[in-house]
Amino acid sequence: MLINLWYVAEWSKTVKDKPVKAKVLGQNLVLFRDLEGNVKCTADVCLHRGGSLSNGWVNKKRDCVVCPYHGWEYNGEGKCTKIPSEGDDFKVPPRFKVDAYPVEERYGMIWVFMGDLDEKDRYPIPPLPEYDDPNFRGLETEFTWQAEASRVVENGIDIAHASFVHPVFGYPDTAEDNYIESIEKHEEWAVSHNVMYPPQLKGGFLGWRKLIRKDKQPTVVHPGWYLNGMTVKIQIDLRKDWKIVMFDANTPVDEHTTRTFAWQFRSFMKSPLFDKGSLKRLSTILHEDAQIVEASQPYYLPETLANEVSVKSDKFMSTFRMARRRCIEELGWQIDLDKRDSYNGKKVLTIPSPGRKEALAEGRGWVFETMPLVAPVKTPTEKKDFEKQVDELTVDQLNSKDNVIG
Repeated sequence: MLINLWYVAEWSKTVKDKPVKAKVLGQNLVLFRDLEGNVKCTADVCLHRGGSLSNGWVNKKRDCVVCPYHGWEYNGEGKCTKIPSEGDDFKVPPRFKVDAYPVEERYGMIWVFMGDLDEKDRYPIPPLPEYDDPNFRGLETEFTWQAEASRVVENGIDIAHASFVHPVFGYPDTAEDNYIESIEKHEEWAVSHNVMYPPQLKGGFLGWRKLIRKDKQPTVVHPGWYLNGMTVKIQIDLRKDWKIVMFDANTPVDEHTTRTFAWQFRSFMKSPLFDKGSLKRLSTILHEDAQIVEASQPYYLPETLANEVSVKSDKFMSTFRMARRRCIEELGWQIDLDKRDSYNGKKVLTIPSPGRKEALAEGRGWVFETMPLVAPVKTPTEKKDFEKQVDELTVDQLNSKDNVIG
């Protein structure tokens, strides 16, 4: 699990007048709206005796969440502003703070930045222009996987599996005909452009969906990934001006659970009458994927390719692996799960926040310790070197035991 990225903590519509509990990267969070309607996010733990702030309430001024144990109040910056037992004149020490995380509301989702990077250094939240585009009909859904988030992302961008896992997307005997036309890649995101030969669609009133495309008609599919949100975005060009866009933000609830916040958009048949069928088909696809991903071994995405082989159709997935490995080996953003677990039940550990970084820079202390991270092992490479490595990938390199891009 990686820090210093934006993750979706909850749907916007869920957070109203009461605190809401969320869990991201194995850490409990509390979300609440202030008087202006802005969502605030802090660690879900009181400094005093460890009470859960999400089990409390928002104060009358609607600027703080109140711990239900002893009434301590915390504002949106994580600072304790009131300790009832000490009286109104008590000056709360500056050190009495919990980590508070930046929040953005986009696409009906609450995005929380889980890290301490300065704003200028953060990767942007993935774009979703279809959300406000009247030419598209959008449907929201969610899905929970008993799988690690990186496994879920890699499955989402793997075009080759469609011919075997999803009957609606392909035939096993056309798997070798599908191909990658091109790949556009960056440090924190990439998209590939593929040609596939799927079967004729079925279903719909009087079987109308078969009119969308012919059997094995060449279909262009554009899968993409973003590190922020562990997001997968796929566009399927069914025919001229007929597009389906799927946007899945895959939140690591913990290392064993991934909660997918998903939007599906279509540029055709935009009447609500077609929504039920669309959601049913999407649910079928997610369950087909889950059967495969949740049974995959090893449980975590392999750190190298030493004990795993790849072929040319895996080239696009390697762009995700390379970007992820850079975050681990060069930037040191991976949570050290073994070390974290050694403190389980004994000590509160939190993801470092921008406020913590500022306080420590000014010589002010902090109560809770930070989540341990895996130390980086490489010096940062230039962006052009990253792109060059992807461009030069060959089948032999993908399958080499000395491969460093796994």
